[in-house]
Amino acid sequence: MGDGKAPDEWMYGATAFELLSLAFLLPTKDTAEALVAGEFADACEEVLVALECESAARDEITSFLSGYGGKDAEEVFHVLRTEYTYLFVGEREPRVTPFIGVWAAHERGQKGLLFVNKESVEIEHFMRDRGVTKNLAAGQVNDPVDHIGTVFEFVKYLCLVNAKAIQAPENVAIEEGDYETFVCEYVSFYARWFADQVFEQARCPFYKAMALFLGQVLELFAPKRSA
Repeated sequence: MGDGKAPDEWMYGATAFELLSLAFLLPTKDTAEALVAGEFADACEEVLVALECESAARDEITSFLSGYGGKDAEEVFHVLRTEYTYLFVGEREPRVTPFIGVWAAHERGQKGLLFVNKESVEIEHFMRDRGVTKNLAAGQVNDPVDHIGTVFEFVKYLCLVNAKAIQAPENVAIEEGDYETFVCEYVSFYARWFADQVFEQARCPFYKAMALFLGQVLELFAPKRSA
């Protein structure tokens, strides 16, 4: 199912988008611990090798991540949280907006507002129609689903369905082309801008590494829009 990729290719794609989701959502202690243990860097390296990324690009990414090995996890966690706030929250506005709808509105010369932008609504509807909604009763926060980290979680889900590693919920149909449609319509253009901006603005190696990693995933795994 989906884009002519084999199940193992879809699984590597799912891992790539899981790593990107972990990178660009609010950092957790688990992520900091994985960085310190070297597990995060190893996972990125494995994905890049599987996607046949050039060695020079792999080396640049892993060099940014390798400096975290053996450091204090609590200290790394604090640094990541501080950097996340610096990049994606800011004092008055973020240096790099993590919301696709806000970015798209700005591109049209409009004021970007959370939840109500055209792309924000369309992304929410696309996810809901494929069986993915916020479960507020289970304690999930009611944040906009067009946050890039949440979007990458959803793309991971599509990859796993295409790999036949999971099944869509009952009475939900996920079409073969949904991955390509979603990425081309809502993710690719924004994510390329986002990767460039994060690399330029970031002060700590982790975010520079993951901006480069995102660029490689977009180049090597994301579908290309037909002319």
